[in-house]
Amino acid sequence: MSNGSGDDSHSMGEAKCIGATEKAIKVLVSDTELWIPKSVVHDDSEVWKHGDEGKLVVKAWWAEKNGYAYGD
Repeated sequence: MSNGSGDDSHSMGEAKCIGATEKAIKVLVSDTELWIPKSVVHDDSEVWKHGDEGKLVVKAWWAEKNGYAYGD
């Protein structure tokens, strides 16, 4: 489910940021709440801060490490 910009990114799909701290964002993806470190949010992401909605893109290594990359 990569977003097409190479092997360094992984699309988590449509998300809404429902909270944030200095180092992480809390997002709602497919009715699941997740904390994502800001350091792994990819440049192609549309979701960065509280209130943002759109395509959430993270770094591929993080998605794979945490079980979110399904057969990329």
